[in-house]
Amino acid sequence: MRKILDATGGRRRVGAAVAAVVVALSSLTACSGGGDEKGSITYAGFGGTYEEAVKAALFDPFSKDADVKVLYDSSGSDVAKLVQMSKSGSMGVDLIDAEDSSLAQFMAAGVLQPIDTKGLEGFADPSAVTEYSVPWYTFSRNLFWNKDEVSGGLDSWADLFDTTHIKGKRGMVALPWGILEGALIADGVPVDQLYPLDLDRAFAKLDSIRNDTVFFSSNGDLQNAISQGEIALGYGNLARIKSIAKSGAVPLDYTWEGAVLSVQQLVIPKGAPDEQDAFNAIKYSLKPEVQKAIMDKLGYTPSLKSVLDGLDANARADLPGTKETASDETFRIDVDWWAKNGADVLKRWQDWLHA
Repeated sequence: MRKILDATGGRRRVGAAVAAVVVALSSLTACSGGGDEKGSITYAGFGGTYEEAVKAALFDPFSKDADVKVLYDSSGSDVAKLVQMSKSGSMGVDLIDAEDSSLAQFMAAGVLQPIDTKGLEGFADPSAVTEYSVPWYTFSRNLFWNKDEVSGGLDSWADLFDTTHIKGKRGMVALPWGILEGALIADGVPVDQLYPLDLDRAFAKLDSIRNDTVFFSSNGDLQNAISQGEIALGYGNLARIKSIAKSGAVPLDYTWEGAVLSVQQLVIPKGAPDEQDAFNAIKYSLKPEVQKAIMDKLGYTPSLKSVLDGLDANARADLPGTKETASDETFRIDVDWWAKNGADVLKRWQDWLHA
């Protein structure tokens, strides 16, 4: 059963899910099937269609070429669990798929293994490489709408918050990064003045759409609700938005105005059973053919400059982080700010969800 949260109730259930990001569970075991045997690694990702895409683009060819078995776990978003596993010495995964917000939390907790990035070159944005992570693509979350429900679409974050002129149930995933920033943009804060976030102002703005919004406990739940016509407009993962549109389940469209950019990074946790093969998988993710494959399957922007430069203008016009899709409201999550403030913000977010 899909777990959702709306203004009429159910907040404690989703609030508990969010709290898990902040408070580590007291009894945790290693992920099932951990990569503790020679020649195998366990990858912590996000399951579903995303896992199918990265399996086909990266891990199937890597497994064949390197003779390394790849096992899959969907705990990539469960930061608290992975942090506790590392600190308790029971790490059961070797490679974690981490977006900017998760990377910030892992770095703040001190549970990542430093990565020797010498020889890993050719990045379109070298600043995205950190001591603990290697970028393999840029993705985005975008404003979307059902064309049968929302005439004219959305042109800004202000439109998403305009419940007077744009009717319909809004849908978002119940995690604060991107949403708090979007609320501030809707309230008139320029992108270059977002950080440090004015939390009082952001939550006040969110109050204005509370009765018109459903906050879902996962990307998959939001995707299902959109596909079933339960959600008219909102903010969500671009790959899932495109997947719904391609399926024809509902006439879905999206805009690049106000897109929230995030760099997806591959990281190795401290205590990984097979650190070397995990690093080899990271290097493999930077092969041009792998970068192209992940772009084709998910619609995300390659991290290699050579691959990006080889795309024509039409291809770049529908990719996150390119000059063709930039707007006055486009921004990237500030990793440093969230690393320093994320735990406190998540607690406040949880309280707001089930208030």
